Amino acid sequence: MKQVVKEGTNQIIGNVILKNAEIIFKGTDNVFYCKNKLILENCKVRFTGNHSLIYIDENDYPMSLNMRVGNDSVIYIGKDCYVNRTSHLYATERKNIIIGNQLLLSFETYFRTADPHIIYDCNLSKRVNESKSILIGDRVWIGQQSLLLKGTVIGSGGILGGHTVIANKRVPSNTLFAGNPACKVKEHVFFGYHYSTHDFTEEQEQQSLLYQEEDKKQFVYEKDKYTCSLEQIDQHLQHLSCVQDKINYIEENIIKNKHKNRFYLS
Repeated sequence: MKQVVKEGTNQIIGNVILKNAEIIFKGTDNVFYCKNKLILENCKVRFTGNHSLIYIDENDYPMSLNMRVGNDSVIYIGKDCYVNRTSHLYATERKNIIIGNQLLLSFETYFRTADPHIIYDCNLSKRVNESKSILIGDRVWIGQQSLLLKGTVIGSGGILGGHTVIANKRVPSNTLFAGNPACKVKEHVFFGYHYSTHDFTEEQEQQSLLYQEEDKKQFVYEKDKYTCSLEQIDQHLQHLSCVQDKINYIEENIIKNKHKNRFYLS
C-alpha cells in the first residue's frame, strides 16, 4: 500500500524522503508520484500550475533535481538514473519532459520546455518560439552544464558533451553531439556506464583502450518490433487532462515496455 499525503487536492504518493529538500504546491489537482522509496536531496520541487504530474520510477540513488511543472505538464524519470549534484528540470506551458532508464546526468544541467518570454516576428506579429517537450531515451549520458531546450529528442545510447546547448534537434541512438549550437561529433559509439577514469592506474588505462567485456550489444541500439515513438507518447500525454489517466498511460506504455530498443531513434 503506497503512502499518500494530501495537501488540498494535491497528492504525494509513495515513500519520499526529503533531505534539505521540499515539495511545494501552488496549484490544484497535482500529483508527485514515486514508485518505491525516493530520496530527494538538496533541491526544491514546485508545482506552480494545475493538473500536473511528476512520476519518478525506481531509483536507489538520491535525486538532486530542482523541478518545476506548470499547468497540464509531466516530468517522468525512469529507473536507475544517476544525477551528479543538482540539475534543473522545467516542464511548463503544457509540455513534458520524459526521461528513460539509466540516465547519466552530470552536474548543473538545465532542461527547459519553454522560453521565459515570447518572441514575435516583427513583420507578421507571429510568435516564433513556441514551446515543445524534451524527450530522452534509455542510457543517455548528458555532460556537465549542458542546456537542453524545447524540442530536444535524444535516442537511447545518445551522448551530449559538456556545455552543449541544444534546441529542436534529434540526436540519434549511439551518437555523440556537442557544442553551441550542438552538432554531430561522432556516430556509432557507446559509453561504459559503470566506469570512471579519474583514478585509473596506468594498467587500467591500457585495458580501457579496448572494450573488455563480451556483450557490447547491450549498449548498441537498433530498430525492432518493440521500438516506439517518444514523440507519439508525448502527444498522447498532452491530450490527457486527468492526472490519473497520465499515470495509467505512463505505466502501460512506458514502464511495461521493458525491451531494450524501445526508444531507438534513427
